[in-house]
Amino acid sequence: MNGLRRFWLGVGIVVTVSQTLGAQEEKPKTLEEAKSAFAKADKALNEAWAAVKKALPEPAFAELQIKQRDWMKFREDRARGANRENNEPEGKLTVAYYQAAADLTESRANWLRGRISKGDDSLTGVWIDSFGGTVEIVQEKERLLFTIEVVRGPTFHTGSLAGVASWNWPLGWFSDKGHDKEKTEETNLVFIQGGNVLKIIGANTSYYHGARAYFDGEYCKSESLDEKQKAEVIKFAESGSLEEK
Repeated sequence: MNGLRRFWLGVGIVVTVSQTLGAQEEKPKTLEEAKSAFAKADKALNEAWAAVKKALPEPAFAELQIKQRDWMKFREDRARGANRENNEPEGKLTVAYYQAAADLTESRANWLRGRISKGDDSLTGVWIDSFGGTVEIVQEKERLLFTIEVVRGPTFHTGSLAGVASWNWPLGWFSDKGHDKEKTEETNLVFIQGGNVLKIIGANTSYYHGARAYFDGEYCKSESLDEKQKAEVIKFAESGSLEEK
């Protein structure tokens, strides 16, 4: 789903690997094509930023400006990480660098648009934090069926989790207690909705991700789910695991 492949590791732990950041494509882009893709994504980002500036109150926009600077640093680190993955010097502006930067920039533009979208009130859909985190949710009355997948940091640490959270607007609560008898520490996720932002906070989540990965973040809805995708999310959530695709 959404450009991520799932792999089983050991005792039911699943991690994800991005197919869009630093991965090989059937027909590799040339440097000029990669630069062009980045320029197109950057233009979309600037347009989304202008729309957000117009829509948000001044205090909220000022806060977002600080977060945007953090994201810009993240994008640069991640693009340089893509170079390392392809055995290129970190500072070299390669195809891998521009492809990673373009993908991340497109994601950020989608996040910004979701930040001010006037769509439906349902949480059902695909939510992204534009830092490598994706959550797919199917909302059913008093519960959220979800999958969450992350690819974090310039070293591409990954993780994933699926489950069912109880939902009492604006809060959701997930616990894996009793799901795996060999796991002694309970893992929790808290979902907090504030307007178009879904904040996720995790506790004891390291069982499900690499050392530098995390599920915490501020997610905005980027797209809807079709019926087949909804069925897949429900299956994974109810089973409590993500199968290899």
